[in-house]
Amino acid sequence: MKPRWTGFGILVLLGLLAGVVLALTACAPPASSPGVKMQRFTVSDRPAPAAEQILRRQISDSPRTLDPSLSEGVPSQNVLEDLFEGLTTITEDGRVTPGVAKSWNISNGGKTYLFHLRPDARWSNGAPVTAADFVYAWRREVNPNTGTEYAEALDPIVHARGIVSGKMPPDRLGVRALGPHTLQVELNYPTPYFLALLSNTYLYPLYPPAIKKWGGAWTLPEHMVSNGAFYLKQWVINGHLTLAKNPYYWDAKTVRLRQVIVYSISDPASALSQYLAGGLDWLNTPAFPTSDTSWVRRRLGKQVVVVPYYGNAYLGMLVHEPPFNNRDLRLAMSMALDRRVLTKDVMRGLAVPAYTLVPPLPGYRQPVPAWARWSRARRLAAARRLYHLAGYSTSHPLRVKLVYPTGGPSQRQFMEALAIMWKQNLGADVTLWNEQWKVFLQNIQYKHAKLFWSAWIGDYPDPFTFMQLFQKGFAMNYGDYDNPAYQRLVAAAQREPDNAKRYRLFTQAGRVLDATMPYIPMYFYVSTHLVKPYVGGWKSNIMDRHLSRYMYILAHRTH
Repeated sequence: MKPRWTGFGILVLLGLLAGVVLALTACAPPASSPGVKMQRFTVSDRPAPAAEQILRRQISDSPRTLDPSLSEGVPSQNVLEDLFEGLTTITEDGRVTPGVAKSWNISNGGKTYLFHLRPDARWSNGAPVTAADFVYAWRREVNPNTGTEYAEALDPIVHARGIVSGKMPPDRLGVRALGPHTLQVELNYPTPYFLALLSNTYLYPLYPPAIKKWGGAWTLPEHMVSNGAFYLKQWVINGHLTLAKNPYYWDAKTVRLRQVIVYSISDPASALSQYLAGGLDWLNTPAFPTSDTSWVRRRLGKQVVVVPYYGNAYLGMLVHEPPFNNRDLRLAMSMALDRRVLTKDVMRGLAVPAYTLVPPLPGYRQPVPAWARWSRARRLAAARRLYHLAGYSTSHPLRVKLVYPTGGPSQRQFMEALAIMWKQNLGADVTLWNEQWKVFLQNIQYKHAKLFWSAWIGDYPDPFTFMQLFQKGFAMNYGDYDNPAYQRLVAAAQREPDNAKRYRLFTQAGRVLDATMPYIPMYFYVSTHLVKPYVGGWKSNIMDRHLSRYMYILAHRTH
């Protein structure tokens, strides 16, 4: 039996964590080192638009695909929402607003939507965007042969579930073109977040002739036809993408940028260096290494933007395979983590401790487990009892590999801290294995990783965007969790028209989830951006979505 921790044990753990921080920081020179060139600039007291309207943005990884039906992850979304537009879109501050649909009517108790499309909505080749283009795209999304990851997100639509499961043909989906500019959508139940859902990439329209002619190659710049404020001019794989203003976009007259150059840079330290040198105007989350937080705040001041973000980071597990088919072990590993140390000391305050799945949301009561409020000594004692009940001890420790995507030193630092906590608090031997993003996604999709890093950014401000991750049959339920009580509660919440009652059902479902622990919550995100003062037309929002169509460059002088 492992002895009860003493005050000395706590100091040992904190010392080890500090060692990880110092060692990893030493491997990569901080941005404040003399070798980093910092470009300076001045914005006029009476700002006016710059003559050259080119925005240089950064994304954290190269998109796996630019096919809206097949895309996944924030990097792809960052690009696609400039190239395409759905029935609805979002404002600068993240609110839902009309997109291709100029208006809509809702009837039948909230279950029938009639969308009126803009007659002047055009594809980038000048062809009109029609209701049939949405019908084609949505049927393609739910078709099992397409192999999409988000098909289950269309579950509110009539017959979507039956089509996704292969029991019905795609043409049975509850969406019809009543004319070139009229689209009717039938829902199974009232869905309060439906209009917000429609702004997401997997519900964008598609141009059928391009896909039918070019197949999988339709997303190449020379073949892609899109309907957003920009079109794809160039794509250098693992390098950069160049987006040019789409003259056929229905609201092109308000789009000030002529070009957006998107650079794929996964290492925050490299992105920060390029930003300081003047090569980038906008850095996405994470905008800089956590180890450089204090220096960045001191040197860049208001260019540093840190705000709450509707996302979480957690560890997933294959819950039906050893060793994680044991609930006691899963709960022990969760309780053994000191989230306050992780977020405050390791992440420099750039995260919020998470003990449950859904981030804070107005009107929703988080079902935080009781042990989250226990003293550290009590929590660790309970974790060790569960670890032993699961059959592990000092002489028979858990040995498992934690798989995570390649990132910068900050990512490795965090993973090292997890491994140290499990070693010191339980005696578990967790080895770390990092992989390139595309390889990592493939391995968790094919169930090749038993313990893996995961994260989710909400598609819309509703608990269901997180709850669906553990629904049976959802493509991104990578751990294959299936608890009948949880499934019943989530299904009941989905069919409940009263939003207050919906949220209470989701809270109950969250309690089931936290009691069975098919995942290990770690932290809720904050978004971190670096934005040059001469970039206008954007506002912080909890969804952290920033469309280039609103942005512009102010006249400035570099020196």
